[in-house]
Amino acid sequence: KNVIELEDVTSPLLVPVSFLLVFRLGRAGVRFWDARSAMGKLVEVSRTFMSTATVGCILQQQNQYHQNTVSVCNESNENLTIKQQQQLQQTLLLVDGFARWTCVLPVTVKNFLRPDLRNRWNKQERLEKRRSEIGQLLSKKDMKEVLDEDPAVYGPILVLNRLRELAFQASSFTPQQQQHHQQLGMMLYRQLNEQIDALTGAWGAMERINSTPLPFVYVVHLRTFLLLYLFLWNLEYVAGNGWIAIVPLMAGSWGLLGIEAAAVECERPFRWHSNHLPLGNMGVTVARNVSQTLKDLTEKKNIDDTEQRLS
Repeated sequence: KNVIELEDVTSPLLVPVSFLLVFRLGRAGVRFWDARSAMGKLVEVSRTFMSTATVGCILQQQNQYHQNTVSVCNESNENLTIKQQQQLQQTLLLVDGFARWTCVLPVTVKNFLRPDLRNRWNKQERLEKRRSEIGQLLSKKDMKEVLDEDPAVYGPILVLNRLRELAFQASSFTPQQQQHHQQLGMMLYRQLNEQIDALTGAWGAMERINSTPLPFVYVVHLRTFLLLYLFLWNLEYVAGNGWIAIVPLMAGSWGLLGIEAAAVECERPFRWHSNHLPLGNMGVTVARNVSQTLKDLTEKKNIDDTEQRLS
C-alpha cells in the first residue's frame, strides 16, 4: 500500500521533469549551433573581405595606370616612374596590412572568449602562448596593444578599427582622378565597411552566447526538481522490487543526469573542454584562406591568361 501511494506521488512528476529537461537541452543545443554558425560566419566573411580588399587595391592600381592585367606584380619596376613605384609600394603595403590584421582577428576573438588560464598556466605562460599564435604578423607595438590585459581593452575592437582605417585608405581617391574611378573607390569602401560590420556582428553573437547563460533560477529549480524526482523514483522501485532494482535505477538516473550535464557543456561552447568549439581552427582556416588569396591575386600571370579570366 505504501509503494502504491509513493507511485502516486512520483508518476505526476515525470511529465514536468521530462519537459524541463528537453527544454534545457534544446536551448543549450540551439546556443551551441548559434555559436558554431557565428564562428563559421566570421571565417566566411574574413574570406570574402580579404578577397574584396585585395582585388580592390589591385584594381585601383590598375585604373590609375590603365593596365590590362589584374595583378600589379605583372609590371616590372624598370618600366615604372618613381612616383608609380611609390604608389605601387603603397598598394602592396595596403594588401599586406589587410592580410595581417585579417589573420589576427580570429586569434583575438578566441582570446576574448576563452578563459584566461588552463592547466594551471600563469600569466607569463599565457602571454607567451598568445604571442606565439600571432608570431610575426604584428610589430611589437601593435602586439602589445592587442594583447593588453586591461579588462577595458578589447583586442577584437582594436583589430576591427585597424581594418576600417585600411579600408578607408584603400578606397581613397584624389580630385585629379576621373569620376568613375572615384565612384569605384566609394563603392569599394562601402562594401568593405559592410563586411567589417558583418565581422563585428559575428563576434558580437559569440560574445552574447558566452556572456548570457540560462537564468540561474531556472537551472537551480530544474536541478532541485530533478534530484527530488530521482530520489522518490529510486525509493519507490527499491521498496517495490528490492535491492536488485539498484542497477537499472543507476542506469536511468545516469541518463537523466547526463542530459543535464550535456546541456551544461553545450551552453557555453567556448571553453577548453573537448566538447567545445575548436576556436583555434578558426584562425588556421582564415590564415590559409588569406594565403591562398594573396598567392592567387599577386602572382605573375601572362596577359593572355588574364584576359581569358576577365572575358
